[in-house]
Amino acid sequence: MALLELIFGLTALFLTVTVPGYFLTLGFFPDKNEIDVIERLTFSMVFSISFLPLLVLIENQLFGITIDFTSSLASLLLLVIIGLFAWMIRTQKIIVPEIFYVVFPKIQKENAVDLFFVSCLKKK
Repeated sequence: MALLELIFGLTALFLTVTVPGYFLTLGFFPDKNEIDVIERLTFSMVFSISFLPLLVLIENQLFGITIDFTSSLASLLLLVIIGLFAWMIRTQKIIVPEIFYVVFPKIQKENAVDLFFVSCLKKK
């Protein structure tokens, strides 16, 4: 039982440290040729380690939301949604008013990064 808990804990830690940052890197760097896979993985870890605790702290200090599993999971999902939304705006997968493209410049759909870790699995 302890081994199963350890595997679950390490998997949850890995997902917490990479997934929100990966979606944020999609928002910041949606072009395939902007950064390579190692840089994207590094940025995803750095963004997750920095933005997730900062968001949880802001929610706690400004809005009085207690820090527990539910609020932390909601913060994680919020970061994923923000990154995904920025990626969809920049790759023009959703239609938004032109004012958004001042903040998020457009890129061509064929130059965009695939949504999940598919680019790591593709052969060049």
